[in-house]
Amino acid sequence: MSHLSMILSSLFLLTMTIYLAPSVFTLNRGHILRNIALWLAIFFGLAAFYQTFGPDSEHPLFTVPASMQGMNSREAPKIVSPESPSEAGDKKGSDKKDEDGAGDFIPPKE
Repeated sequence: MSHLSMILSSLFLLTMTIYLAPSVFTLNRGHILRNIALWLAIFFGLAAFYQTFGPDSEHPLFTVPASMQGMNSREAPKIVSPESPSEAGDKKGSDKKDEDGAGDFIPPKE
């Protein structure tokens, strides 16, 4: 992630927090600490579950099947840009015709 995208993401998060905070505080008036404690307990429980049973634990609950192990070990295919018309014409030759016999397209002059 580039430095610029991290700054823009942070600004977006700050803007959304400022925009939504008043309504959230209004809805939670009188029991905001209870809701904060509840959400922290939920996140802590999920983190503890992942640490205990995640893929890097001693006894993982979820494992990758043997048939799928090593599937992403090869490199991704390289992206090749399409040939420009001038390069394609150089390879074919100017006197050769296409498969349909039409030859190279020449746009009309205005």
